[in-house]
Amino acid sequence: MRPKWWKKPIRFISGFPYKDKVKDPAEIVRIKRRLGFNAEHIGLPEDSDYFQRYLEEAHKTDFRVLVYFNVHAHPPSFAEEHPDWIQRRSDGSMIDNLYGFRAGPCVNSPYREWAFNYIRKVGSSFDIDGIFLDGPCYYPGACYCKHCREKFKERYGEDLPQWESWGDPLWAKFLEFRYDSIAEFLRDSRRALEDVNPEAIIYMNASGLWPAWPNARDNRRLSKHQHLLGAEGGFIFYTRPSDVPYWKAGATAKMLETQSGGIPTVIFIAGDHKPWDKYPLAENEVRILIADTVANGANPWYSIRGNVETAAEMMRFLEEHEDYYDGAVSAAKVGLVWSSKTADFYGSEVPEIDFLPPGSKVSRAEVLRNFSDAFSGFYEALLRSHIPFDVIDDLTIEGGVPEKYDVVVLPNIACISDREAINLKRFAEDGGNVVATFETSLYNEYGIKREDYALGGEFGARSAGKVLGPFQWDYVALKKPHPLLEGIDPDDIPAPTFGAASYLTEDVEAVATFRERAPGRYVDLQPLSKHPAVTVKNVGEGLFTYMAGAFDAGYWTHRLKEYRLLLSNAVRLKGEADFVELRGAPQTLEVTVRRRGDIFVIHFVNFTGEMSRPFENIIPIPNLEVRLHGVTSVREVRALRLDKRLPFTTTKEGVTFTVPKIEAYEVVAVE
Repeated sequence: MRPKWWKKPIRFISGFPYKDKVKDPAEIVRIKRRLGFNAEHIGLPEDSDYFQRYLEEAHKTDFRVLVYFNVHAHPPSFAEEHPDWIQRRSDGSMIDNLYGFRAGPCVNSPYREWAFNYIRKVGSSFDIDGIFLDGPCYYPGACYCKHCREKFKERYGEDLPQWESWGDPLWAKFLEFRYDSIAEFLRDSRRALEDVNPEAIIYMNASGLWPAWPNARDNRRLSKHQHLLGAEGGFIFYTRPSDVPYWKAGATAKMLETQSGGIPTVIFIAGDHKPWDKYPLAENEVRILIADTVANGANPWYSIRGNVETAAEMMRFLEEHEDYYDGAVSAAKVGLVWSSKTADFYGSEVPEIDFLPPGSKVSRAEVLRNFSDAFSGFYEALLRSHIPFDVIDDLTIEGGVPEKYDVVVLPNIACISDREAINLKRFAEDGGNVVATFETSLYNEYGIKREDYALGGEFGARSAGKVLGPFQWDYVALKKPHPLLEGIDPDDIPAPTFGAASYLTEDVEAVATFRERAPGRYVDLQPLSKHPAVTVKNVGEGLFTYMAGAFDAGYWTHRLKEYRLLLSNAVRLKGEADFVELRGAPQTLEVTVRRRGDIFVIHFVNFTGEMSRPFENIIPIPNLEVRLHGVTSVREVRALRLDKRLPFTTTKEGVTFTVPKIEAYEVVAVE
């Protein structure tokens, strides 16, 4: 049976760069195909006869057309005509300031039937390939409309709680209610389309790598009701470019792959430099965003805002080498956990995104409890240490750690259920390596603080019930020698800003210990405290490393070499994290390894710019030596961008080869 078109690699385009010059449908399709794209999102034209001709021309070349349907922001006139369809704050005011002036409809209002009727009309009138829903979502402060109030009362028997009443069990139910309402709207939208056009697909703009609660889009729930899972991992910058992770697209792609339930994923890449939608991104930003998307398993969607040929050059390369992307899966043995529960109920920064009204104050993050900093710091440390890894989530652990992983990293995963704790213990007992930091497991899945760590027995530590810090000029003493401290020269390193106060409970030695706080800056080192900063404990056949010091958040803030080495050494203590080894690589070269049958596909994304963002120039990397461990039977090694076979040698340890030059992106296939 021929695979469904949407299960093959997709290269979406949004917009048409020559719309003022080219009007013929056949010519438009031909140009989009020439640019390397094979699908699109397109607004429904007013001229239905023209659109029908356009669809006929598109399908002659297997170019797929999805109709764009905005279900999250409508003009003021819409709100005036249907005031009871608009989301409301608790004071009764409308959510009507989206993008400055638009109104957000409520999915529990009669708007839902209006939207379903539109979907049925479009799906039955045209031979479209699908519909893309921009949204739906809730907004901060919403929704307290009469329809949500009645539905919540019917479901839970209680009135809606106050906004952001964290710690109130009813607030947790309200968050669940909002998540479920969006998922139910998507489910019923799909049914409406299937009623009239069973072959057409549907998907929506879901949540990226940020807390999902402000917009109520839970990717795990949404994946059950759509054909693709997509998010705006390639929308940048909104704020100071230097504040935006250069790996944002790749990190989002990693998370979507975990949360998709097996359906294909999409990263939406806006070709404009936010917030200016008429100002294009720098060329190398476009290259990097597309490269980091596909290197981490997602399909690119590109909105044309200039730099057309730059995007086209990347898309044509992907089209030419489609077989190396089709069906490839990650070969990483390390799973870095993104915890939706911790992001929701503990505290995590919400970055600037398109789906927040101006002036929204939705950050749950405090300096002390910012899960995003811990995750970002560990992500950065792994990338810069050239350790391939996936991003997994709470439900991955809830269902039992997959056998493919040797290492699970818990970057201040404060909120953990009892079942997750049990599964992590079993993983270690069976030989796995677990690395945890700061307040990991000190709270249950709804942010209620426990008396002690759920994983305290594995840490070899019990909570002292307080946080150490903020440290300003204080130190952590290291106990050498220890494999965890390899490459670290000083005997004392700066203390991270915060640490979880704990006491050793068993026959476990502290690899690092907090010193007492210093009274000022220019003083001698202080005595050792009673609080360990790092412990390492054997658990069954495996290992637990617990860093009570928030070294991951500290690395995100200060980029200290010793923090990176602590984090990466912990991952390398046990298992096969380093199955690919690079020599001559700068830290700013990302390596990901995917596998398609007996072919290893190694992706290199070069973030080596000129110490500024946006990336104007990328510094090429010459003569990169690569060793792929455990691969001893090799027929060919080929660099796809260079279009060149590479000489290689094999030993009992693996295969070694040299890549002559890496510019923004290179792909090496080891067959």
